[in-house]
Amino acid sequence: MSIDFSPYQAVFLDLDGTVYHEDHALPGAAQLVRRLKEQRQAFACLSNSTQSPLRVLLRLEGMHIDVDPDQVYTAAAASADYVLEHFKSDSRGPRVFNLATEGVGDMLEGSVDWVQTDSEPCDAVIIGTPTSVFATEERQRLALRLLRKSAAAIGICSDRVYPSPRGLEFGSGALTWMLCYAAGVEPVFCGKPQPIFFHELCGRLDVQADACLLVGDNLESDIFGAKGVGMRTILTLTGVTRRRDLLTVPQELQPDLVVEDLTELV
Repeated sequence: MSIDFSPYQAVFLDLDGTVYHEDHALPGAAQLVRRLKEQRQAFACLSNSTQSPLRVLLRLEGMHIDVDPDQVYTAAAASADYVLEHFKSDSRGPRVFNLATEGVGDMLEGSVDWVQTDSEPCDAVIIGTPTSVFATEERQRLALRLLRKSAAAIGICSDRVYPSPRGLEFGSGALTWMLCYAAGVEPVFCGKPQPIFFHELCGRLDVQADACLLVGDNLESDIFGAKGVGMRTILTLTGVTRRRDLLTVPQELQPDLVVEDLTELV
């Protein structure tokens, strides 16, 4: 089969489980990106990664997948954008505690005031995964105290788990909800499947969500999220979702097309 992408204003490719797994490209991924570039089709790669787009870009380069820096958008970048938009004042930058990653630090360095203790005022705590070196037990306790003192909880994404070489790991969503339950506060999530993520991405490309196509491997974060903003969707079975998982999905949430891997699209 060969899909005609020309009717779409933009094509969005999920990364982990769709384009790559760990440090190797999945079948058809490099060819699909090359085809989109050759056809001058607007596209972007997106991920619930807690890292910066630059770090993800370097990872793609290591797999010989060539994309431009402005064609990668991560949940960590969406979180940084959200904090800068909602907590900046005329006299100072947002006051932020980083419970996420070095990539978040890279993106916000010079634009925020970093909080180091619970005696300082704090606007927002950015929360990543519990396996990060920024999320030690001591720093989690500090984050809890800051949240109980009215800092906003900004979860990079609502993922419950994510795959690693060790198996399933606790995701950003799991740590965020644990802290928010203990602090008695409600979080804001900035990654997939939240509409804020997809609308921000579409705004960057100057396209309309209901005129775009998303290709992903995760029913909840990719397919349901994209359908929620009106996108057409293609599910690839190279990642989280298995064909049997579709048996319990309502018709309105079913992907528009299901493929075994990306070779079917090129």
